[in-house]
Amino acid sequence: MLKELFLNLTILITFNYLFTLLFKESLSYKEDRLMFQLLKGTVCGLLGVFLIAFGFSYSDSIIDLRNIPIIIAALYGGWVSTAAAFAIIVAGRILINFNASAIFSIAAVGVIAILSAAVLRGKKPDHKMAFVMLLFSNVIFTLTLLFLMPEQPAGALVYYWLISVLGGMLSLYIIKHEADARLLFKQYKFQANYDFLTGIFNKRKFEEVSRVLYDRASQSPSSQLALIYLDIDQFKQINDQYGHYEGDQVLKELGARLRFLLSSSDPSARIGGEEFAVLMPNCTYTKGLHLAEEIRHTIDANPILLTSGDTIPVTVSLGIAHYPTNTSDPRTLPLIADRMLYKAKTSGRNQVCSTEKKE
Repeated sequence: MLKELFLNLTILITFNYLFTLLFKESLSYKEDRLMFQLLKGTVCGLLGVFLIAFGFSYSDSIIDLRNIPIIIAALYGGWVSTAAAFAIIVAGRILINFNASAIFSIAAVGVIAILSAAVLRGKKPDHKMAFVMLLFSNVIFTLTLLFLMPEQPAGALVYYWLISVLGGMLSLYIIKHEADARLLFKQYKFQANYDFLTGIFNKRKFEEVSRVLYDRASQSPSSQLALIYLDIDQFKQINDQYGHYEGDQVLKELGARLRFLLSSSDPSARIGGEEFAVLMPNCTYTKGLHLAEEIRHTIDANPILLTSGDTIPVTVSLGIAHYPTNTSDPRTLPLIADRMLYKAKTSGRNQVCSTEKKE
C-alpha cells in the first residue's frame, strides 16, 4: 500500500507544476471565463482518474488521493471546476471497476465536492480553509473505508493519512508558491516598465520604445514621428496648497486622460515629477499639433476632483517636435520638444509651442 500511495504522491507533485504552468495567469483569482473553469476542472478530474488507476486495491476498494484534485478544483476554479472534476472522477471510477465499493466512494467524493465548493467559494483562494477541507475529506474517506472494510489494518489508515496530508500540504504549498512567485514577477515587470502612479510608461521604458521607433523612422524615408512634451503648470503650488497626496491624484488623473485621448499605438510616459511625453508614429505635423491642442484643451476645460472633494483647475504647457519637419534625425526630437516646452512655459503657460523650422 505504501508503494502505491507514494506513487500517488509523485503523480500529484508532478501535476502541481504542470497545473501552475497551464493556469499561471489565473491562480490568484477565480474569476475565469467558463471555458477556463471547465478546463481546470477537466485537468483536476483527469488527475483524479490517474490517482485511482495507480491507487492501492484492497478487497473491492481502491485507496488513493482522489480527494486532493477535488479540493484543488474548488480552491482555484469554483463550482464549475469542482463539478467537472467530480464528473470525470466518477466516470473514471466506474470504468476502472464498478461495484458496491465504487458507489460508496462516489458518494464520499460527492460530499467532499459539495463541501469544498461551498467552503472555498470566495473570489480568492483560501489556503487555510483548503487545509481544513483536506483533513475533513480524510475523515470522510476513513469512515467510508471503515464502513466497507471493518477489518482494515490500522497501519493502512496511518499510511493513508500520512501520505494524504503530506500530498495535500505539498500540493497547496507548491501551487500557492508558484502563484505568488508569478504574481510577484508580474508586479516587478509592471514596476520596471510602468509608472506606479499614472499607469503609463516610465522614463526607462519610454526611452526604450522611442529608440526602436527612432531607428525605424530613420531607415524609412516616408516615416513621420511627432513627439510631445507636456508639463503641469504651477505644480509645486498644488503640492504646497493641497499636499503631496492630492498632488499625486492630479498626476493620476492626468495619466488617465492621456490614456483616454491616445490610441494604443501612441506610447505615453511620465518622464519626470510632473512632466509627461507622448510619441506618435505615422503622425503628420498638423495631426500632432492638433492632438497637442486637444490634450491642452481637455485638461484646461475639466477641473480635477481631489479626494477632499475640492475641484481645482489644472493647465499644462506643451512643446511639440516633428520628424521630418523639424529635423532630419529622429533622435534629436527630444531636444527640440524640450526647447518648445520651455518656450511654452516662459511665454505664459497653458499653450502649445512648435516650429516649422528644420534644425
